[in-house]
Amino acid sequence: MTVERPTPAWRILSGGPRGGGGVPGKGEVVNTLLLVALVFEALAAFAFIAVPGPALAPLGVALDPSGTSMARLFGAAVLGLAVLLWHAWSSADGALKRVTVRTLVAYWLASAVLMAMALLGGLMNALGWALVVVHVVLAIWSGAFLRK
Repeated sequence: MTVERPTPAWRILSGGPRGGGGVPGKGEVVNTLLLVALVFEALAAFAFIAVPGPALAPLGVALDPSGTSMARLFGAAVLGLAVLLWHAWSSADGALKRVTVRTLVAYWLASAVLMAMALLGGLMNALGWALVVVHVVLAIWSGAFLRK
């Protein structure tokens, strides 16, 4: 019976022994992408679950009780994405990393389109455009690793 020892923090943050998802020379950058996504999405999940009203207030979104419930449900889904990101980030499995990056591209592009529609419909203030840009940039960064 072999017991795995935890990976030191310095090795984790530097990309460590984890591979680049089958993309030579991209191991550290893919792991950085997964770590950035993990932190970003975990914080978003916490905000949507714990304090959805204050989290959306800067965007000019006011929630009624049913909107609060839906925001919390969305937060639970984003928490699931964060769990996937954690597993992919801490894994040496290239196939898991690739499918996770594909998931991120789809999620961030769909999110950008849906937020842009909300903005054009007057449901959020102009600050929402910053989130659209962030999601598009993250989707492009993620998509760069899908090309060989």
